[in-house]
Amino acid sequence: MANKFDWNALDHKIVSTLSDHDELDRTKALTAVAVSEILEIDLEEAIDAITDGGNDRGVDAMHIDDRDAKNEIHVFQTKCVREFEKSKNNFPSSEIDKLTSFITDLTGHDTDALDGTNELLRSKVSDALSVLNETNASITVHFVGNTAPLIEAEMKRVQTAFSRYKAIDFRMHDLDALSDFFLQKRAPSLVREITTIDTNFFDRTDQNLRGVVCTVAALDIVDAIQSEDDPNTVEAGIFDQNVRVYLKRRNRINRRIIESALSEENHMFWYQNNGITMTCDKVEIGPSRRSPKIKLTNVQIVNGGQTSNCLFEAAKEDRSKVEDVLLLVRIIETSSEEVKLSIAETTNSQTPINVRDLRSNDRQQRQLEEAFADLDHYYERKAGQHADRPVAKRIDALAAGQAYLALGIGLPETAKKDRGRVFGDLYDTVFTEDLTAPKLLTSFRLAKLLADKKKEVRRKIRDNTPLVGGEMSIIDGSFHALFAIRQICNRDGIDLWDYDMSSDRVDEAIELISSLYDEERKRDESFSSNRYFKDARTKDQITKAVR
Repeated sequence: MANKFDWNALDHKIVSTLSDHDELDRTKALTAVAVSEILEIDLEEAIDAITDGGNDRGVDAMHIDDRDAKNEIHVFQTKCVREFEKSKNNFPSSEIDKLTSFITDLTGHDTDALDGTNELLRSKVSDALSVLNETNASITVHFVGNTAPLIEAEMKRVQTAFSRYKAIDFRMHDLDALSDFFLQKRAPSLVREITTIDTNFFDRTDQNLRGVVCTVAALDIVDAIQSEDDPNTVEAGIFDQNVRVYLKRRNRINRRIIESALSEENHMFWYQNNGITMTCDKVEIGPSRRSPKIKLTNVQIVNGGQTSNCLFEAAKEDRSKVEDVLLLVRIIETSSEEVKLSIAETTNSQTPINVRDLRSNDRQQRQLEEAFADLDHYYERKAGQHADRPVAKRIDALAAGQAYLALGIGLPETAKKDRGRVFGDLYDTVFTEDLTAPKLLTSFRLAKLLADKKKEVRRKIRDNTPLVGGEMSIIDGSFHALFAIRQICNRDGIDLWDYDMSSDRVDEAIELISSLYDEERKRDESFSSNRYFKDARTKDQITKAVR
């Protein structure tokens, strides 16, 4: 059960978000934090997903995840209480019927019923209706609250309401679950012992590296990741260098891993699972030729964190069944932190934000940090690296790179829909030898100006102030406004990297984007803001309009 520490961890995030985004209220701030953490997207992108307000049909946020060719529609309903004492109350069920009705209209493509929603939600609905035509489309409904979960009877009612839909899932994120995202622990130097199965192990050495491949009992891994302070929990420190965060049972793959470990055919686990990879400072293999014990000093599980955690959950459910499960384990002994990080990177297929963290120690990133220090700014190679410094002086590496991708390179549609590629396959395109700290700083500062304009629009929406013309365009089109600044400066022969000069073109850029947005919306009856700004042809319209 969640305690005051859990409350404080989440409340700190809410307050921090409010301090940076005064156009939000507490409920919207909680929504943004939850959407960002649950879907692993940037906070700004999460804020853009918010639809809370008049005529929201019980939908507080909607986001379409089209990464990796997915077509997942995520719908959020949020309840936020102000005092810890009230967090013990169950998530209220008063608006479940309203949300269920909305999902019915959405899946039924009932555009007449959906037209009565507020402008923000109407824009998201248009995008969602397009996605629902795809064969792999799915909808996940998230109930989010800094409270206790829905009572069991209401959970069953929700399950019944959505049971007729094959591609609809729902998840409850209560205070206990949300606080897990923000628990931070220092990685201790851990010593663990595992035992190989019979003679099933292979040992090799290459220069300063040693590798051991072996088969071990799954329960050895379960015991290795068990917290010494609380046997019912996992020692988070053993995954400190793992680039993935455990997604619990909400991830379909993880549910299948748990089911596989507990099934009658769990002898297949060794053949069906990729196993885990560990790094450590020292490997000591016992003298026995059969089933020797292996002692690991300063051990880290750098790949296979999901598998390890799933086995831990399966063992909690029925330890006797997990006794028959065997697992392939690869151990690399090295004292080099650089090698450990390299192994962590190359043994994982990363999500974009994790690639950013893995690139954080690159020579160029460190050089940029030094260059920004000379400019009296703090360059954050890692997310939140300088959280103790003034916000106005902090430059987030990913946000700056994303802005430069639109402004300096001219790829606004990529900056909008694939920001993670900045530290992925476009890393060498963005961070070239020609990229300087002043160029990144100008890109970041111009993006910040546009973000402030976006806040103004959100305030109008919050206060039910009517929007004028294409004002809504800034919500999805801020990176195209950056691209418009680039084109305007080129047209006028202005130095793009002179912030004082280029910032004077912000209003013209916004006016141009708003005009194009308005024209397209009037021309296309099925207009989708999200689709419009992800279309590579949109920047061609901007270039033509500027000229």
